[in-house]
Amino acid sequence: MLFEVDRIATLHSSVFLALLKQGEPYGVGNPTPQFAVCARLKNYNFMGRNRAHARLELEDGSGSLKVLWWFHKLPALQEGDLVRVVGTYDYVDRELLCMDFALL
Repeated sequence: MLFEVDRIATLHSSVFLALLKQGEPYGVGNPTPQFAVCARLKNYNFMGRNRAHARLELEDGSGSLKVLWWFHKLPALQEGDLVRVVGTYDYVDRELLCMDFALL
């Protein structure tokens, strides 16, 4: 199930976190929800031995969000680009684990 996030602060709100936790445990009969976030790229860097992974930071007027993408397929980027990221949300580390990415 995919949910469009209206603003980054929604992912950090106590109401959202309580609802997300109510859906646990996620697994075979209860798939992990995915969230789509549209925001500006604040910064990014590559990680790993072959720079195969990426860490991004997105921001909008409500806050910032860290995004991790293992074995990324990032296009050429510039800070300030408007992007759409889809992934699962790790509420403990407050990070989105990226599964899909698009420049807008």
